[in-house]
Order: sequence, then C-alpha cells, then structure tokens
Amino acid sequence: MGALSVPSTWDVSRLRSASQLGSTFNCAPGQNVSLRVGIEQCAPWKRNCLGVRCSAGNDDYHPVVKMCGITRAEDAVVAAQAGAVYVGMIIWPKSKRSVSWSQAKEICAAAREYGAEPVGVFVDESSSEIERACDSVGLSFAQLHGEGSRASALQLPRSLKTICVMHADPQGSLQTTISAEMEKIIDWVLVDGLEGGSGLKFDWKNFCVPELALRKGWLLAGGLTPENVAEAVKLLRPNAVDVSSGIAGPDGIAKDHKRIFAFMDAVRSSACLSVQK
Repeated sequence: MGALSVPSTWDVSRLRSASQLGSTFNCAPGQNVSLRVGIEQCAPWKRNCLGVRCSAGNDDYHPVVKMCGITRAEDAVVAAQAGAVYVGMIIWPKSKRSVSWSQAKEICAAAREYGAEPVGVFVDESSSEIERACDSVGLSFAQLHGEGSRASALQLPRSLKTICVMHADPQGSLQTTISAEMEKIIDWVLVDGLEGGSGLKFDWKNFCVPELALRKGWLLAGGLTPENVAEAVKLLRPNAVDVSSGIAGPDGIAKDHKRIFAFMDAVRSSACLSVQK
C-alpha cells in the first residue's frame, strides 16, 4: 500500500503536538490533565490503563477512548491525534459503516502511524472468517458483537485479543450472558445498548456493572456523545469509553473532526471531576 495521503489543509504538526506523550490540557479550573498515549501502557488486558491522568488528588482514574465505526483513513488520523487509543472498523458487511478489507488495511496503517491500535468489529462471522479477516488486514484485536461472533471466541487463536460485547436494554438491565469457559479467554468486556452503533443509550443510573466486567476491565458504549460522556464517566467510571454515532457527521458515517476533539475534551474534564468527587 502506498503512503497515506493526508489533505494539505490539515495542520498535522498541530494535531501531532496535541497528543504527544505527557502533553498537558486544561481541565477544571486550576487543574491540568496529562494525556499519555501508548499502546503498551493502554492494552486492555492490563488493568491500569494510562489514558487520562488528572493532577487533582491521589485517584489515578483515567478512562481511555475507543473511536469506532471509522470508515476513512483521515478520520483514523484525527482520532489518534486527538487522543483515541483504539480505532474501530466494522468488518461486518451489513453495517452502514462497514469497510472492505482493503479499506481496513489503509485505516490500520493510518491508526498505527499516528499512535492508535486498530480493532476489527465482527457480528455473526465464524471463527475462520474472523481469523482470515484479521490476518489479511493485520489486526491484533477483534471485537465480538453478535451471538455468532461471540460463539466463535473459543476457536480463535489466543494471540488475537478479544473484546466481548454484552448488551443492556433501555432500562439498563443486562441481556447477555457469557459462559464460564468464554470468561476465561476474553480480554475485555464492552457493554452496549441493544443495537450497537444506533446512537441510543441505556439507563446508566439503573445499570449495575457485571462482576465479569469489573474483573476483566470494561468499555462503556451506547449513545455516548461529547455532550453526555462526562455524566456517564462520573456515574459508572468505566475503564474506557467507546463512541461511534456520537462523533459522526451529517451523513452518520464519516466522522466530524470537531466532535472528535470535543469528545476527548469532555472525557479529560470528566476524569478530573470524578477525581474530585
């Protein structure tokens, strides 16, 4: 694949400096946030993810960010430069945000070049289909979103890191069960609404985080936006947050770069406010 083409209108050097290791950002009055982006530090199977660290108090709560439904390499670049640690691509062909394997390769290269780790999202594919896609695209992470893909988890190679999706109904009641055998091999849990990528959230106040998610580490998804992610983080304190529709542009597919940065700003601020509770 040729070199990534980035529109000349972008000030890439400004974006790069905004996410350099140890850069500081304004938070609540009198506070600073240090954004530390590093895949080795933020790997989901390591519980102490270094995503956002607040200088207030001794609580090092710092959720990391996954931006999902990426369909263009330029969106992956902006997401990574804004501070997203993970960039998700939907390989499942029935999604309006699905990408081909060749598109996924380009997005992977862009994400890694700018410091993020790509994640492939699967829904009803078999283990052999998931493995072929990951090998072809060059993915180390697979997010298993549907019954079909979750059932394939036990047959996937252990070298492939897995994020297992559980679903909550609008009232916040968990609707997905994970077998004891599967619990042993998954690396992280993601809790989403009933329809992933719909932009609909569930009742966070009524939701009880499952013990499996607390033990493995977990991502919160479902209807998150720059306007509400701070509330979600303060209520549930997930290890990570996952956003897709909430940063989409008018067509619901391509990402709105201003909303990407607004989402990251809201996560940083919410981490500081949570520390001060």
